[in-house]
Amino acid sequence: MKLTAFTQIIVTLAVTAWVFILPVEAVATILVLELALLLYIKHDRMTMAAIGGLAVFTGMMILLQLLFGSPLDVSLTGGLRMLVMTMAFLCLLAASRIQDIAKALVDRFHMPCEYAFMLTTALRFVPNFLTDSGITLDAQSCRGYSNRGNMFKRFFAYLVVIRPLVMRAVAKSETLALSMELKGFGGNTYKNMPPAPLRFGDIFVLLLVVVLSTYPLWIKYL
Repeated sequence: MKLTAFTQIIVTLAVTAWVFILPVEAVATILVLELALLLYIKHDRMTMAAIGGLAVFTGMMILLQLLFGSPLDVSLTGGLRMLVMTMAFLCLLAASRIQDIAKALVDRFHMPCEYAFMLTTALRFVPNFLTDSGITLDAQSCRGYSNRGNMFKRFFAYLVVIRPLVMRAVAKSETLALSMELKGFGGNTYKNMPPAPLRFGDIFVLLLVVVLSTYPLWIKYL
């Protein structure tokens, strides 16, 4: 069942709200469903690397909370909720095209096209930036660069990679700005794309989101 980008954005926003009101068991169940969905949609090397990076970042956040005196259960719960939220956005990016997300933001949410393009371009630049960092690292290694040693030596050694990486990013941004100007980027950019009407699957999922979001009210007043 193929859902529109509008429905997927609504589901993502709903999940980010549910993690603050649902018990820990329900949040853990959502995390398992997100992992299964993400691996079903895209199970390549980049996806596995993203999941691993999110897991490492979550572990670091839990460790920092413990170092600042937070109880263990509070730290684990906070890390779990943050992981579920970030995983929901990762599922959104894996299931939808960036152009469809931008069109949904402009048409359905009435976001100005400039802000929608800025948001989606930032999302598009993340994998490109990671690819450029790998290329730059390989090029510096061919020139005798070494990042071995302890954590501090590796940190200062990576300063050699930052400058050419930033220069490549600036050059790409200037090329993108010139391309936008030549193509007449403006308010009609996303209006030329084909419409994406809501289908039966979208309506069913949206109704399910409404029912699940209002479930505490149903239990309390009925």
